Amino acid sequence: MRHYLYIWHDPVERMLVASGIEFKDVIPALGEADGIVLRKGSAGTIKKPAAFQTLARQQLPALALEDMHALGSHAWADWQGAPPASLDAEVATTLDHRGALTPLPALQGRFLAFAHDDGWYLKLFYGEWDDVAALLAGAIPPSLGALDMAALQQGGDGYWLQDGTVQVELKTHAIDSVLNRRL
Repeated sequence: MRHYLYIWHDPVERMLVASGIEFKDVIPALGEADGIVLRKGSAGTIKKPAAFQTLARQQLPALALEDMHALGSHAWADWQGAPPASLDAEVATTLDHRGALTPLPALQGRFLAFAHDDGWYLKLFYGEWDDVAALLAGAIPPSLGALDMAALQQGGDGYWLQDGTVQVELKTHAIDSVLNRRL
């Protein structure tokens, strides 16, 4: 976790956008999942599809030790039950797509995440708000400030948390504009 958090929520899209949450911060929330499907690096093309990796829950702590920031972009989705086939077209399409979380019978997961420079930009789609609330409860240290989860759930504002204070912030995907003003 970085020394700040920028976050906002779009309840219609069931999407969070954040800066300051790294992959290792979400691993505790993945404890109920049987594993994740991970795409390291940028999305592929039709002629050259991206490579995917299926990782069981037991492999996630080791993944947290990797330099995820060095990957640049990555995407992941959690899964329940049997591991998805590594070449499952439905899973591959989902991890290459930047749209809303769609029901994936093959995964039965709770989260679909797209990240760039681990900790700098995270777009997290979810199925149920309670799962997101639990993820954030474990990922946001109290030293950053007490985020009003009910207000975040409503989706009206963005928030900046740093040094124990919470301030209202614009909702934007342009993370650099927020960080340049704040840091």
